[in-house]
Amino acid sequence: MSLTRFFVAAILTVALAATAGCGRREEPPTLRLALETEPTTLDPAYAVDYSSGLITSLIHANLVRYDPDGRIIPDLARSWDISADGTLYTFHLAGSRFSNGKALSAADVVFTFRRLIDPEIRSPRWWVLEPVAGAAAVRRGGEWGGLGIEAADDSTVCIRLERPTAHFLSLVSMPAAGIVTAGEISARGEDYGRMPCGSGPWMLSAWGDGDQLLLVRNPYFEGAAPVLDGISLRIIPEPMTRIAEFEVGNLDILEVPRAELDRWRSAGVTLMHEEELRVVYIGLNNERPLFSDIRVRRALNRAIDVETIIARVLFGAGRRARGVIPPGLRRTRVPDERYPYDPEGARKLLAEAGYPDGFEMELWQRENPEGGRVLESIQGYLAAVGIRAAIVTREWSAFKKAVEHGAADAFYLDWFADYPDPENFLAPLFHSANRGGGGNRTGYSDAAVDSLITAAGLCRDEGTRWELLAAAEEKIYHDAPWIFLWFPTRYELVSPRLKGYRMPVIFNGQRYLKVAI
Repeated sequence: MSLTRFFVAAILTVALAATAGCGRREEPPTLRLALETEPTTLDPAYAVDYSSGLITSLIHANLVRYDPDGRIIPDLARSWDISADGTLYTFHLAGSRFSNGKALSAADVVFTFRRLIDPEIRSPRWWVLEPVAGAAAVRRGGEWGGLGIEAADDSTVCIRLERPTAHFLSLVSMPAAGIVTAGEISARGEDYGRMPCGSGPWMLSAWGDGDQLLLVRNPYFEGAAPVLDGISLRIIPEPMTRIAEFEVGNLDILEVPRAELDRWRSAGVTLMHEEELRVVYIGLNNERPLFSDIRVRRALNRAIDVETIIARVLFGAGRRARGVIPPGLRRTRVPDERYPYDPEGARKLLAEAGYPDGFEMELWQRENPEGGRVLESIQGYLAAVGIRAAIVTREWSAFKKAVEHGAADAFYLDWFADYPDPENFLAPLFHSANRGGGGNRTGYSDAAVDSLITAAGLCRDEGTRWELLAAAEEKIYHDAPWIFLWFPTRYELVSPRLKGYRMPVIFNGQRYLKVAI
């Protein structure tokens, strides 16, 4: 047994002894989960990966948060008011405490948000508060005096925006906006990410490097207390190991790898499933002369039988994408079909564009076994219409750098929702202001799309806003800056000992408050 594993085991033993009665010891009701990757930090200002964001959201409370269905509900704020012009938000705080017993006040919210914006902190998630008046100026080295965040009293926070931002509540529901307290940040310094102190339902009890994190109930949590005593999150990178651990009863929830779906389906077990707020695509470098021609981009979309790839490579775990907004967020029409599988039509478009014999290109991917299988299929479809695509594989950091600097002809990638709003699938990925590292990695630029996305962000009428976003999506689909692939479906197996669990629409929409064993 490694020293780390021994350390975690010892803490668990002490915890068991402390919670057992005078008679026979019984294991406390602890939810047993697995993480594919270890979190890098539990400091909200720096939590950018999935594992960090998930656990940070269990430990830290926000002004508002998501429920499992992706709806905004109260958290630290019992209520809020929005001015008629949509630029002033007033949050009324409920009585809450941090896990160290300190009462949470409006001053903690102001401190948290100022820290997130502070250019010296260098938070990669400061853009969550970019709509706040003066925030962008502060990031550029401007004065703090114009920042639109203040505490009206101990239980009231006022936030003034530069402009109406329809999705602002979604932004402050993100892990980065989890509320921290100045005293703990000052006392723990750079160690805060390993020793967090939040006001959410859970608190960190132990963290064994590369092994396991243990959360226990926050004794000062003001909401309805969790039914469970704790959550164990084991770090298990290998999918087959996670399956084996679930089969022997050591895990309560298992995300089923797509390659294993047929086995579990034939076993007759009930698989929970949820369409993810995620889109998978091949980005085309629109700034390259080759892909600046819309006929070439449309030809590539017609050359690939996406439905067959979903059926044979993904084992049915996806829905073909007509557009970019996932079905779970769609409230308007799906764009009309533009790109049926049509290799003859693809060849005709290529000939019209001046490529009757096709062309050569590079198709980049990050290291990923499933991605390799997908791209081999796509490579075959492209070859059938004369396009010779060489697959280039790089580790994530090198891949990301190449794509953001426009070094790749095309790239296989996906986009997860940061917050459950269609704006998150349009503005970052297609607004010209976000070209490069901002999310628009194809270099796509269209003045009409920019205008529609901007107008939607300013619009307070929900029906009109949805129409503006739908119009932007239809124009993007028409222009084909991507090869549109699919919206994935996530499948989970849940232990029969678990009660009250619901798959969340968004990754931090489940706090396990009503889950019981």
